[in-house]
Amino acid sequence: MFANRTGIREANERMVLSVIVNDGPLSRANLSEKIGLNKASVSAIVKSLIEQKLIKEVGIGESTVQGGRKPIMLELNKAAGFAISVDLGYDYIDTMIHYLDGTVRNRKLLPFRTIEKTAITADLVTIIQEITAKLPKSPFGIVGMTIAIHGVVHNNQINFTPAYDFTDFPLAEALQEHFDYPIFLENEANLLALSEHAKHSTYHNLVCISIHAGVGAGIITNDTLYTGENGLSGEIGHMIVLANGNPCTCGGKGCLETYSSEKVLLDTYRNITKNPEAIIPDLYRAYAANDSIATKVIENMLDYLSIAVHNVITLYNPKVIAIHSEISRLIPDFPEQIKQQLPHLTTQNIEIKKASLGEEAILFGAAVVTISNFLEVPKFELKK
Repeated sequence: MFANRTGIREANERMVLSVIVNDGPLSRANLSEKIGLNKASVSAIVKSLIEQKLIKEVGIGESTVQGGRKPIMLELNKAAGFAISVDLGYDYIDTMIHYLDGTVRNRKLLPFRTIEKTAITADLVTIIQEITAKLPKSPFGIVGMTIAIHGVVHNNQINFTPAYDFTDFPLAEALQEHFDYPIFLENEANLLALSEHAKHSTYHNLVCISIHAGVGAGIITNDTLYTGENGLSGEIGHMIVLANGNPCTCGGKGCLETYSSEKVLLDTYRNITKNPEAIIPDLYRAYAANDSIATKVIENMLDYLSIAVHNVITLYNPKVIAIHSEISRLIPDFPEQIKQQLPHLTTQNIEIKKASLGEEAILFGAAVVTISNFLEVPKFELKK
């Protein structure tokens, strides 16, 4: 059987682009050495990528120890297009525009929003139009948008959302009527895992736990996002941590998110203190001041979360567990408090930490999805 020469050329072009994206700036000689293609082939591919405005020449590198002409360096043309990221929380909409290397052009957070199916399409159209109105002209314009959904997503469809009424709502199709670029939907915990993996390429097996209105986990195994048969993998918020416990929106009883989600955490604190206006920073300040109510509420959350972390480790044995939530970012030793409750066997050679990219981690994960799809590269690393 003869090889498809067009396919080979395209594969080689993606390989060259991927190396420049992740390891640039590089010279043509560097590329040839890294990839194993001859210099003539690399030069032809580089010429094509420059003509497409995907890469650019950025200056002169150092000559070799043998001397000779200094090489011209190449890097991704990050301003060739823009990616839009949206985190659709249970009471907020967080947006970010990225250059093609994942770095941030601007961010706009809209807190304390009412998220409803009847209004969300119009709301998002207005928001996206506002944040993109002043973008400069670029060769590719907006290359796509990825939206983080706090619920079960499979094949770009929303299957279940406990925090808002989007179950079976065709959001991508509704938005596609207004925008002419690709729109991707993905579970927010999966995006969290993608951002952590893109930030730390040595983390080949990791689990990221996202704690917001619910509790979810994004799972990377052997450098690949694992979502299960129908996207349900990682829904640890519906792991039963107490038999016949609190009723859950999923129809079960005793699910983790009825004890350890930030929404439940805050609702419990508000009810006990009779302060309906309290927010997470208020809870943290009371906790830091050794307030007995705040301490009890957070300790209860950590107790149940530790059960879930133990179960996750025994199931997946990751190298890293990264935790993402507002309360975990505020409490300095949050991961350590969980680790202290775990058996020694469980925690051997496993790092429990906070998500590397802070409150913006989910948005960076969305950028990874959009940019990887546009560039068609097998690997994309975040430099932030």
